[in-house]
Amino acid sequence: MIEQDLEDFEEFYKDKLNTQFFKLRRAIKKLIGEIRENLIEIKVCLDHFLETGKEKIDQKAQRSLNFFSDRIRKEIEEIEIPEEDINHDNIMELLNSIKKLFTSINEIARKSLPKFHKEVQAEIKELNYITRKLGKKQAVLDDFLRKKYTDVKNAENLLKKLPKLFHLKENIEHAKLDLDKFEEELEDRNKKQENLNLNLLELEKNDLFKRLDTEKDNLFQLQLAINDEIGFKKALKKLRFELEKGTIHVPNVDLNYLRDFIKNPIKILVNERKDLPKFTSLMVQLRHTLEENKLNLKTDTKQKAIEQINAIFDEKILQENIEKYLKLKDDIKEVETKINDEGLAQKLEDLKNQISTNTVKLEHIQSDFERKNKDYTRYLSTLKTEREEFQDSIEEVLNEKVKINITFSF
Repeated sequence: MIEQDLEDFEEFYKDKLNTQFFKLRRAIKKLIGEIRENLIEIKVCLDHFLETGKEKIDQKAQRSLNFFSDRIRKEIEEIEIPEEDINHDNIMELLNSIKKLFTSINEIARKSLPKFHKEVQAEIKELNYITRKLGKKQAVLDDFLRKKYTDVKNAENLLKKLPKLFHLKENIEHAKLDLDKFEEELEDRNKKQENLNLNLLELEKNDLFKRLDTEKDNLFQLQLAINDEIGFKKALKKLRFELEKGTIHVPNVDLNYLRDFIKNPIKILVNERKDLPKFTSLMVQLRHTLEENKLNLKTDTKQKAIEQINAIFDEKILQENIEKYLKLKDDIKEVETKINDEGLAQKLEDLKNQISTNTVKLEHIQSDFERKNKDYTRYLSTLKTEREEFQDSIEEVLNEKVKINITFSF
């Protein structure tokens, strides 16, 4: 098995092709050498044009002759003749350049020669003779290329796949560098998030925050209890509906108060005076309406509502709970004031903002990491496939197994 590093493979492979197709390359070089000689002969012939022109052509025709000579020389100078690195592509470029030269010579000659052709008949014949020779050499080279160079061409074309391997190698190296960078950033961000969360937990252990949480939990539980005590909202909504429709008449019921109470009963209750006069009046009228069955509710729904209203009047628990609610709200406000005075609220808000900002950055970096990891994995897979296919193709040319070593700079 042949083993070669990717960076050295092109030179190695070209040497192998030069050895394997030595006779063909030698024939090609011979033809190219003859074409080079013909091009030199054309330049010499142009010198003959100029020498003759100095003696026989007037000044105006001399300018046309100089233009004729300069243009053809320029076309010849632009022809790139392959020296050592001879392959199908640059041979084709040479053939196309010669075709272009013939076209240019014909166009330039058609414009310029009529002004001085009588004086340079010998040189014109010389130029025609050389260009015919060049044309024959071009035809021989073109025919040789089409009939005998196909295998060499196919073998040379394999080198066109090398840039893709280099490109994939570079992509893998860049992706790996990015991955390492994102991984480091992720680690830093995770550590920062962990420290921020620890600071938040430590801050929340403060007695004032604990007391605030306790008071807020007590308030929430009390709200549930109050809502349970006035759990006859279906009856209240039915009463509102009938009053709005005007199907029943109930004295001393403030419809606006009823609507507000249904929306937010606790808020309405805590805003009333201590003895809850409006609420008490509403309950009396509601109970009376229920007892007279004016709302057409189901028996169990109606009975349960009446029982709850009676409990409000008999046990006086609702009023006590409202007082507790107001006391808890005052206690919470007092604790919050202390927290603000000691700067704890601002510290808490700052920490939460930092955690929120860091979380967003973490998500972005994680997303970038995952995207780049997919690129990295895809590049590796593609490189593996491309290298295997390339090695198989090279093996068919060299009749020997080939392994291309690819070393990454990370």
